Amino acid sequence: MNLDELTPNLLESALRALQQAETPPMDLLHLAVLAQTESATRVEQSLALEALLTRLVERALTAQRQAEGLHAAPAHTAPNRAALLQTLAADFGCGNATLESWSALYYRYLSSIPFSVDELAGAAHVALQQYRRRLKQGLAYLAVEVSKAELAARRQQLDSAGLHLPLPEYGRLFGIETHLRRLTKQIDAAETSCFLSVEGLGGIGKTALARALAQRVLERGAVQDVLWVSARQVWLSDNGAMTPVQDAAHSTEDIVTRLTLQAGMRDLAGAPLAEKLERLRRVARESIYLIVVDNLETLADAAQLLPALASLSGKSHFVLTSRRTLAQFPYISVFDVPELTLQDSQALLNDELQRRGRRSAAQPASIEPIYAAIGGLPLALKLVAAQLSRLPLDTVLADLRAGERRLHDHLYTYIYYHTWQLLDPPAQHLLLAMLAIAPEGEDVGFLQEMSALNDAEFEQALTQLLDYSLLEIGDTLVAPRYRLHRLTITFLQTSVLSHWHNV
Repeated sequence: MNLDELTPNLLESALRALQQAETPPMDLLHLAVLAQTESATRVEQSLALEALLTRLVERALTAQRQAEGLHAAPAHTAPNRAALLQTLAADFGCGNATLESWSALYYRYLSSIPFSVDELAGAAHVALQQYRRRLKQGLAYLAVEVSKAELAARRQQLDSAGLHLPLPEYGRLFGIETHLRRLTKQIDAAETSCFLSVEGLGGIGKTALARALAQRVLERGAVQDVLWVSARQVWLSDNGAMTPVQDAAHSTEDIVTRLTLQAGMRDLAGAPLAEKLERLRRVARESIYLIVVDNLETLADAAQLLPALASLSGKSHFVLTSRRTLAQFPYISVFDVPELTLQDSQALLNDELQRRGRRSAAQPASIEPIYAAIGGLPLALKLVAAQLSRLPLDTVLADLRAGERRLHDHLYTYIYYHTWQLLDPPAQHLLLAMLAIAPEGEDVGFLQEMSALNDAEFEQALTQLLDYSLLEIGDTLVAPRYRLHRLTITFLQTSVLSHWHNV
């Protein structure tokens, strides 16, 4: 739940329910500050909530009593009904409105002996209306304290949350703020599960948008954590034949297994798919996750995965990225990622050129023919920037015009192949070798060992691949990990590996 939903009225409803041994509002039972385990029962959750509210009220009440020089021990230690009412009267006799508010709240809802409002007002020597005002103010104070405790717990969760997010494939994003606001609003407005399908051509920025959305809802506290599984497929055997990479997700069972592991259910390793789904259903009903399945169209049984995900409907939300539309599923809301505008394309291109050390910015007259040839496709613009860092604009434009009548996927293949021709043999070798790495990427040591290149060749090759945007790198300085973009893999498979003996 959002923190602005922690209202005094909601807390009063919870206090009344707890006082009558009933179940309080469900949203409060899943507060991060309660630190409940997945297997906690409703009774255990209710007891944890009651303990939290009692602790917060008693702490505030003790502090106010100490400030007034009163006995600061928790009020419930008073021995009997008369003594409790006498302590309440002492609280109201100090002329301290804050103390009166906390005291009014404590004795109305948390005292070990129940009291009516009329009895409490009489003991405090105030009018019934005045006591109710103090009680209302006490609830407002408590709402603030619960919100502060919940925010602190969520911040602590953030230190460990988001560990399953992939490395960002970008330094800066352009033209996505409107999309992020729209998608975030859809998630916020959903009363139950929200299913979003982020769709578009390859290279349009689906994964980047999904990751930015996941990061935003996580930082806002709209979800407790993000579970992210990529279905990106790569193939390459030692003799050049294409073979599946073992750790790439490729089936519904594989996706579900990875989700259970990320949700901490390691005891389900080897369990049947039905059991894993049942446990995930329980988690999705009681916790708020954002579950992302990236590159959905590469799964062999995507049609079976979607009903399985739909069966998890509860409080958690789902974001899928796919080249193929999922509009035929009535519970999925489709978002088609548009191309960048001419202005945003210019900003992205110039940002890439500046990052590569080019001092001269591309002017509108130079951007317009590039935009006409490839549109506002972020990955294509990055590749053009890589070529412009080495080749004259006229040469790049001539090459683009020669392929501008092709479909977008053919255009990507063309651009990648042209860049391939500019690479030295060690860089070509390293790029081909990287087809076998894990989808999440690998570090420098692993890449060099796998490539069998000597130090000088490896450094030259890695630099070239980075220069031409053929590698994506995470933003961590301590342990950067390198990975291939999916379209780079597609290029190598269709334009190089099928004719690699001719290169």
